[in-house]
Amino acid sequence: MKWWGVLFNDLFKCVTWTYFRTRHALKVEGRHHCPRSGGLLVVANHVSLLDPPLLGSALPRPLVYTPRATLKKSLIYRVLTAPLDLEHVERDGRDIGATRRLVERLRSGDAVALFPEQTRSGDGCLNPLTPGFALLAGLAGVPVLPVVIDGAFEAWPRGQKRPRGGMPITVRVGAPLSADGSDRKEMVARVQRAFRELGARERAPGGG
Repeated sequence: MKWWGVLFNDLFKCVTWTYFRTRHALKVEGRHHCPRSGGLLVVANHVSLLDPPLLGSALPRPLVYTPRATLKKSLIYRVLTAPLDLEHVERDGRDIGATRRLVERLRSGDAVALFPEQTRSGDGCLNPLTPGFALLAGLAGVPVLPVVIDGAFEAWPRGQKRPRGGMPITVRVGAPLSADGSDRKEMVARVQRAFRELGARERAPGGG
């Protein structure tokens, strides 16, 4: 990770950790599962705009985030995120340049964070996972770290203008999953199973 990314990550983490601890009684379970060094692909469920800073607060190392490229059209977004070390990705699944950059960063030892649902859940339940993360992990030869964020949906669900304080949030970190010998379909199934074991909400059969 670029030096300024590490610097601003540390500063940002101080602010977000204090906020989440005081406003949402943040608890982190399984933090020891996160490797402190080496290439790592972090995958998490996506239920709220709070999810990226929650991941950064909960895990013990800087993360490279992968926001959608269309956000760069906003001047306010560009100003607010200028100090951060980001890798923007087109959401059409054909961003070969971003794939190459992310594989390179993983091989160089960075920890990259992805939300394989690609968009926030509208009801707090897990949406289908796209297999792009499995391709990245396989090409880079790095482990996949499953993380489940619980409570962020109640704190700031999609469609609500601002977060609500007092809603407790827990981040659960699972054991790393090796990508060696797994095809994309198998890796998606393993991560879905890990999410389930970590307490991700699932819709009842026949639900929307």
